[in-house]
Amino acid sequence: MFSYFAYGLRIQSDLAIPEFPEADFGCDREVAITLKNEYALTDYLPEQVIEKFGYLKLTRKDALFYIKQAGIFLVTAGAEVTVIPAPGVTESLLRFYLVGTVMGILLYQRELLVLHASAVDINGEAVAFLGESGEGKSSAAAAFQAANYGVMTDDVAPIILDQTSPILIPGFPQIKLSREIAIALDHDFESLAPLHSTSEKRGYRLNSRFVQRPLTVRHIYVLATDSDFRIERLAHQDAVVELSRHSRPSTLFHKPDSQHFLQCVSLARECPVYRLSRPRDLALLPELVHQVTSHLSLVSLIGS
Repeated sequence: MFSYFAYGLRIQSDLAIPEFPEADFGCDREVAITLKNEYALTDYLPEQVIEKFGYLKLTRKDALFYIKQAGIFLVTAGAEVTVIPAPGVTESLLRFYLVGTVMGILLYQRELLVLHASAVDINGEAVAFLGESGEGKSSAAAAFQAANYGVMTDDVAPIILDQTSPILIPGFPQIKLSREIAIALDHDFESLAPLHSTSEKRGYRLNSRFVQRPLTVRHIYVLATDSDFRIERLAHQDAVVELSRHSRPSTLFHKPDSQHFLQCVSLARECPVYRLSRPRDLALLPELVHQVTSHLSLVSLIGS
């Protein structure tokens, strides 16, 4: 049994998860990950579903997440994850889904608002970047890390909303990088950790500048592609729409419930949301950092 601490949770796992920081907490766990090699996929799903690429059945209490190449992940009450592996699956592929999608489902069941975002620490407050897959969330986080800012999470950003201010919980110390982005930021791509055999990206393990403490969310940027840099604040209604579409369960093509909608309304009320348009030019990643930090300095002066 392996013990880890990630997403603010004490996790015990049958499966080694080197992406997560190790922890020593005895039996005082909050999440258990159990590997069940003795069960077959057909014990849980009919053959016609198993032939599909994937399947998701999700509630706040129970979830069944299936990926053909990986297997079945049962998530219960935000506390138990049972893994039924597909025949011949590698541990790296199981971990790929466990540390991201499955943990996002688990955090959703724990009633957090789970943004599909990266987040960094700027002056002791969390700044998050939302966007479609491939829009540059990870590269934004990596650009800030290269500029000596701390990284809080990549891909899964859980937020607590039952306090005075929205609080973002750190994930684990890794950023997913493509070869092109790694080269642009002067990282040796070949030395980075492979994610799994079919992924073109690799994991950049953060040996430093990983922020382990929760922080108040200061600003949120929705990434978009354009010919020039432009930052514009979204109206409250538009901000709610963007927060909803870039969070679990919407990103899993699952209809959100009323609680999720109210969480998005609350976050949009407490935290300004901006659309950050910029050229998709890797040479301009340092300029992205400059644009955001300059914008934050400006809004702190004028108060909007």
